[in-house]
Amino acid sequence: MKKYIIITLINSFLLSTEGKIIFYDQTIIEGTINSIEKESVYITPTGLSFPEQILLENIDSLKINDGTIPIAGGKIILLYQNGQFFKPKTPGTNTKSDPTFDIIEYVIVPNWSLNLYTGIPIIKGVSFKEDFNKSLPVIGLSIGSPYGFFAGDFFMNAIGEIAYYNHWPENRKGELKFGGFCYQLGLSPGFFIGNTSYSITACTGFYRDDVSKLTAGFIAGGSVDIPAGEIILEKYSDVKIYKNIRIKDLKQYIEAIEVRLTARSNLIQKAVDKTGEKGLTYWIGAGLSFGYEF
Repeated sequence: MKKYIIITLINSFLLSTEGKIIFYDQTIIEGTINSIEKESVYITPTGLSFPEQILLENIDSLKINDGTIPIAGGKIILLYQNGQFFKPKTPGTNTKSDPTFDIIEYVIVPNWSLNLYTGIPIIKGVSFKEDFNKSLPVIGLSIGSPYGFFAGDFFMNAIGEIAYYNHWPENRKGELKFGGFCYQLGLSPGFFIGNTSYSITACTGFYRDDVSKLTAGFIAGGSVDIPAGEIILEKYSDVKIYKNIRIKDLKQYIEAIEVRLTARSNLIQKAVDKTGEKGLTYWIGAGLSFGYEF
């Protein structure tokens, strides 16, 4: 028995791969995956030198850094021993498998993400049309956090955003009447159907009116994923991009690319309107969002 344990530990250190375990409460342990067995996972957490045993009953999912997902929804999809992945044994089947081409349901893994949004107003309120009939595309940079609520196919995480917009009346083109940077905080709830996600953005914060005055604002919008990474990997996986490096060799990075069709409504309090009173204006825009998940 002692000899068996020593051999197992040696194999675990020599034949391992990097990944992260996500528990049901969405806490995460990252480190070296030494083995995946029917009832537990052995992982050496980052910063430690000795493996720990994590019982399967406590694990929601396990994601390897190359994109492989051996455990999803508390169920083992692939075992890992002696440096190889393979499917659990079932009567009359071959257990060996290439995990690169396994079709696995998407697993929600809380991460940081950066998203660049650009769009143009397509529907304008009456006061907006009268006062700000010329516009540049709106540009926004949002940061998605791993903090929030994640359960099954539903998620809701906290986000922050900085955006720049510029609207002006045609007969006063030289003067920036309504524009500048805005700063917002909010939530982004959403859900998955298969591998496609549908999400909503709801933020509030400070806009600028008449160049220097801060005014309150609110945005609400919706997005639909375009599976850009999957399309690239499916159609161009064998394309060489540099010497012997093919696109499929960069799978984990390409899968992290996010492209979304996005629509947003903006409700902004104007500092002053034509009568000298404060008022509201709004516009609805459409555009694209480009993101990367860390």
